[in-house]
Amino acid sequence: MLRPNDRVLISYEVGHPSTALLHLLRTGLDLSTPKKLRFIPVIVFLEDQYHLCLEERCKMIAQVRKEVESQKFDMHFASFKDCVINDNICISDNSLNLNENDKEQLNQVFPKGTNKTKKKEIMSILKRNTLISTAKQLSCKYIFTPELSIDIASNLLTNISLGRGSQVPVDTGFCDDRDDQVKILRPLRSFDIKEVGFYNILHSLEPVSIRQPDINQYSSVQDLMKKFVSDLQENYPATVTTIVKTGDKLALDQNKLSVKCKLCKCVILEKNEELNSEESTSFSKLVSNQLPDHSMSGQERYCQIESKFNNTAQVFREYCFSCYKISGYLLLPDT
Repeated sequence: MLRPNDRVLISYEVGHPSTALLHLLRTGLDLSTPKKLRFIPVIVFLEDQYHLCLEERCKMIAQVRKEVESQKFDMHFASFKDCVINDNICISDNSLNLNENDKEQLNQVFPKGTNKTKKKEIMSILKRNTLISTAKQLSCKYIFTPELSIDIASNLLTNISLGRGSQVPVDTGFCDDRDDQVKILRPLRSFDIKEVGFYNILHSLEPVSIRQPDINQYSSVQDLMKKFVSDLQENYPATVTTIVKTGDKLALDQNKLSVKCKLCKCVILEKNEELNSEESTSFSKLVSNQLPDHSMSGQERYCQIESKFNNTAQVFREYCFSCYKISGYLLLPDT
């Protein structure tokens, strides 16, 4: 997919996967054989570790810079909070302007009472959109993300649980091509954490280590799915591989694609004469909440309900099913 001198944004994340990915890239670029990598990596760290205190975040950034520069790459920094709040991507080659109240400012994006599942879902969409916008600003045609097989497996089950079944091919496949200009590639999706951990040990690589957040694994669908997959993997070692291989067989009918979702930018299937499962659910909910007006005939009541449903469906067509459910929880001007 990559051609010589293509610019590729490498999304750096603290941990073993990114450390292994950087070393693999450096090794491939330094080869003197025809298999040498010939694209141009652009390393970007989108800082979003808001569970850490200010001192820990500053120390982390210094360690990240040291690790990336040890592999002879240039480093670029961007603040996730600033990208979301100010709707302006400011990329720095030096450092970031960090504040103690960054987490509180980011939480202002959500209305009070928004549950953790919806927050994680929105944050994931915003981060992906931010990476794509950053890649465009840096003239990169591709993005490498350090997702491992267990991330792919848990994301696949999470998508199905949250009504994003149609997005499984782009969210968990090797290539996410929903954007016309930038493609997201997942070069580590066939590896597990043990493999990249041993790779780093054998090459004497020391990943940046930070304090992990305290997570209640039952507080969100995303955390619960990751726990479910991890627990199964311990007793049934083929669990992750089976889920990933099953996901690779899923695909969309290209002849039925219509518009793109306003929020996640994923393609929405075109409307058919027969209602699909999500439309049937919405229609059933509308009918169940409609008080019968006995002064009207049955045909008139039906026409009234049909008119309300069509008006709702018109708004719904701007979003995919899952984004329509969370669009009201995002307090941004463009949504």
